[in-house]
Amino acid sequence: MDQFSQNQQSTTVPVQPASLPGLNIQDATFWKGALLGAAVTLLVTNEGVQKGVVKAISGVAAAAQCGMEEMKEKFEDAKAEAQAEMAAEDE
Repeated sequence: MDQFSQNQQSTTVPVQPASLPGLNIQDATFWKGALLGAAVTLLVTNEGVQKGVVKAISGVAAAAQCGMEEMKEKFEDAKAEAQAEMAAEDE
């Protein structure tokens, strides 16, 4: 009986997680890729999502454009002030 228990212990095989050949579904990289692929598929195939993304991007672009115009205006104001100060010092 002692020999039987020794044979039984030596033949136990560790349980592998269920997976497809070549894929480790417990790997975080696998799930990141799966989620990224699902998001790209949704974006490419869903017209409503496409319109929403384009609308969001155009809103960001418009805000950036307004910001650039505001920066240009502030720069011009600062430049005019500096020129006015220099003219006042020359007098």
